[in-house]
Amino acid sequence: MKYKEKDCENCDGLSDINFAQCRLCVKPTADLDLVIYKSKLFTKQHYIREKQFVMYPFFVDVLIKPVEGKVLGSYQVKDANVEIVSIENQIRPTYVIKTPQFERNYDELKELYKKYEQRDFSDPLLNTWIKKLGILNYLLLDPHIQEININPPEFQTPFIVVHDEFQECQTNIYPSIDFLEYLATRLKLESGRPLNKAQPQLDGELFVDNQRARVEAVTPPFSVHGIGYSIRKHRENPWTLVLFQKNKTLNDLFSGLMSFAISHGRTFLVAGPRGSGKTSLLGALILEILPKYRIITIEDTQELPVDKYKSLGLDLLSLKVRSALMAEGLEISFEHGLRTSLRLGDSCLVLGEVRSEEAKILYEAMRVGAMSMSVAGTIHADNPYGVYDRLVNDLNVPKGSFKVTDLIVIIKQIKSPSGLHRDRRVTQVTEVLKEWNDEPVFQDLLVYDPKTDALKATDILLKGKSVLINEIISKTRGYRNYDAALRDIFLRGWAKNEYLRLIGDNDSRLEAEYTSKANMVFTALFEEINPLEKADNIEKFQSEFTKRVSALLQQQQGG
Repeated sequence: MKYKEKDCENCDGLSDINFAQCRLCVKPTADLDLVIYKSKLFTKQHYIREKQFVMYPFFVDVLIKPVEGKVLGSYQVKDANVEIVSIENQIRPTYVIKTPQFERNYDELKELYKKYEQRDFSDPLLNTWIKKLGILNYLLLDPHIQEININPPEFQTPFIVVHDEFQECQTNIYPSIDFLEYLATRLKLESGRPLNKAQPQLDGELFVDNQRARVEAVTPPFSVHGIGYSIRKHRENPWTLVLFQKNKTLNDLFSGLMSFAISHGRTFLVAGPRGSGKTSLLGALILEILPKYRIITIEDTQELPVDKYKSLGLDLLSLKVRSALMAEGLEISFEHGLRTSLRLGDSCLVLGEVRSEEAKILYEAMRVGAMSMSVAGTIHADNPYGVYDRLVNDLNVPKGSFKVTDLIVIIKQIKSPSGLHRDRRVTQVTEVLKEWNDEPVFQDLLVYDPKTDALKATDILLKGKSVLINEIISKTRGYRNYDAALRDIFLRGWAKNEYLRLIGDNDSRLEAEYTSKANMVFTALFEEINPLEKADNIEKFQSEFTKRVSALLQQQQGG
């Protein structure tokens, strides 16, 4: 909360807000920009040059700096007001949050402090700011925030957030040393993992209500200036292909091709740089696996929304293993977890991220047929050869084993000419050919066209040259020729577009609980009508699909 000081020798600005009159607000003689006074009940930030001060109660462990500028947008998060402000001569906007916790008079603070001394956290303020996560209770519940970065040292660098509309924003929030240390202690207790000089890095999770976030913490000597955090929020509901189609990350060609490949048990990796949306895309593709098949997920920090998958009826077993960055610990190692999963029966296997040498165990198992269904995962690389280089040269996967990879999906952040704006786009879907010795050979099936801002099919896909499709045809009953397989792909993409058309502007119907039922309608109808048998069947299939999905949507609306 911000106040103007009175121009008097013994500033009595405090009396205007019902605090006891106090000499703490007398201006210091030193030529300082900011002076922070801390008492038992409150903290005061005195901005000398601006003749302003900010006061906040003892239970708030971050510094909130007043910000003025042009307001670009505003909204509410719980009981707090958020403004996105443009400040002159600053390239990125500022995320300004104003919480009501500052509206407390002196007597109220005394009563709250008594409760605090007695460890009575029944008051919502003490519960939020001391027992829970304080300012993170607001930031993590802001549906527009995707990522939070907190850099040391304390008091000097503001929180940086990634906003879904305004992208990277600095904030008016500055961490205190108390905040940085409390968050580290909280993560160690909840994860059971160390964070110290011997292990100066920790992967953990935070939960606020139903919101889950992955946290990467670093501490000295790895982090030179103190404890720092990168917090990446996870969507409560899994992403869906139609959601990605709606925001143009991908299109119906991609949805059709990947649905086709997954239905025939192909292996694929989703690759891209950090923050490109690899795990979100992998999560959307999991929904294309029929619920009749068992799915095993292996992650060191849970990012996939497995609880939601289970509520949708997927037969899913989630395994949590030790982080590849930890040398030892009580958790089972990734290698041991992977070997165990291979003994758990015929299942689709999903690895949260391929990042260590246990990858060679996975690939050798795939090569000898231990995994006869879809195997998928994410990996850091920005092109197909980069995936090969990472797996073979860094993670020691044999070249021959790498050939069992069927598809590589590349997703990136496409920047605007100025570099200020970024959009996530799938830029390639590439198949790995099988006939090569020393260097891998790839074929693009879909490529991103910046002129149309969409994926387009290559001649390799359209003219019968795809090794993936030809191999599926040779092993699958029901495809008369290559064109029949293409019709299957296009029909699957059409169904996604038709679903988007039927729901109109109702964005809630893009969520998994709705789209998964539409997927079941597609599968049941495909089995019933067999649209590939003759040309007339495709028209019949499309008509019946529209009719059944419309009825399903009406039924759900009524329910």
